[in-house]
Amino acid sequence: MEEETALVIVVDASLFAWHCVQGKGKEDEFTLGDLVEHLHVFLNALVLVRSTTKVGIVVMNERKASLLPLRSLGRRCLCVTSGGVNNKDEDEMTTRGRGKVLEDLKTKLLGLIEREYFGDGQEARGGGLEEGKGCALSSAYSKCLCLLRRHLESCEEEHGLGYGSGPGEVDLEGLERQRRTRVLFLHGSQDVASQYIQVMNASFCAQRLGTVVDTFMLGRRDSSFLQQAASITGGLYTNFFADAASKDIKKFSLSTYLIQVFLADSGTRADLQLPQGHSSASLKVTCFLTKKALDIGFVCSVCLSIFNQKLQTCAVCGTEFSDNRALKKKVLSRQG
Repeated sequence: MEEETALVIVVDASLFAWHCVQGKGKEDEFTLGDLVEHLHVFLNALVLVRSTTKVGIVVMNERKASLLPLRSLGRRCLCVTSGGVNNKDEDEMTTRGRGKVLEDLKTKLLGLIEREYFGDGQEARGGGLEEGKGCALSSAYSKCLCLLRRHLESCEEEHGLGYGSGPGEVDLEGLERQRRTRVLFLHGSQDVASQYIQVMNASFCAQRLGTVVDTFMLGRRDSSFLQQAASITGGLYTNFFADAASKDIKKFSLSTYLIQVFLADSGTRADLQLPQGHSSASLKVTCFLTKKALDIGFVCSVCLSIFNQKLQTCAVCGTEFSDNRALKKKVLSRQG
C-alpha cells in the first residue's frame, strides 16, 4: 500500500508583501496570478512523485487566514463507475481525474485569493499588525497545524494507533507516518513582533507533531520567525532573491525552484545537495514588552517570558518574584 503524505501550502497575499515582490518594470513583474500558475506546475510534479498526496492551501493577508481543506490528488479523489474497465481506460480516467482535481484546486485558490486580496478590509483578525505591513502569520500557522493534526488522527485510526487499540492491533510501520506531514510557506511580509509568542508556540507544536516547516521568501526581505521555525522542525529556509546575483534573478523560475528544492520529503533530503539557506536574518528572541531583539534578557521561571530588564512581577503570567532566582538572567543570542 502506497503511503499517504500531507502538505499544506501557505500563500502570503498581503498587499505590502506583493508591493515589495513586484519588479519595477513590466518584464520583472511577478503577480499572485503567476504564483498560482507556478504552484499548479509544482502540484503536478508532486502527484507524479506520490499519487496519494493530500494538499491543503491557506491564504493569508493583513486581516485573517482562510483555507482550502486537505484534498487528495490521487486515485482516492476519482469517481469511477461501477462498470468494468481495463487497465488502459483506468489509467486514462486517473489522469483526467487528477487533472480535474488540480484545475479545481487552482480555480478555488484563485477565487480565495481574489476575495482576500481585494477584500473590503472591514474584518480584522490575526492581531498585532503594525502599520499594515504584516500579515496574519500566527493565524495561518495554527490553521495549518489543525489540518495536519486531523490528518494524523485519521491515519492513526486506520493503522490501529487510535485510542482503544490493543497491542496486537498496532501497525508499527505507521509510527513514522507523522514525519510525512509538511508546511510550505510562500512568504513576503515582514515579521510582526507581537506575534512572536504565537509563532514560536506553533513551531514547537509542529516539532511535536513531526511536521517539517519549509519557507521560500518571495522577496529580499527575511523572516526570523520562519527561519527559527525551519530550524526547530528540521525544514528548509531559503531566500533566493537575497542570495542570488541580479543576473540570476532574471532567469529565475519559481516552479523549477520549488520542484528542485521542496519536492523531496525529509527522508530523501539527506541524500540531496540542497541550499543551506540565507543566514543574514537574526535568530534573536524579542522582549515581550518592547518587542525589540535581545542579546541578554531576563526569563520568567514560570511561563518563560523574556524581558529586557528585571521586574518585580511577570507582565505575562503575574508571578511575583520574591528573590533573585525567580527571574533568571540569560544570554539569548543564538548567533554572533
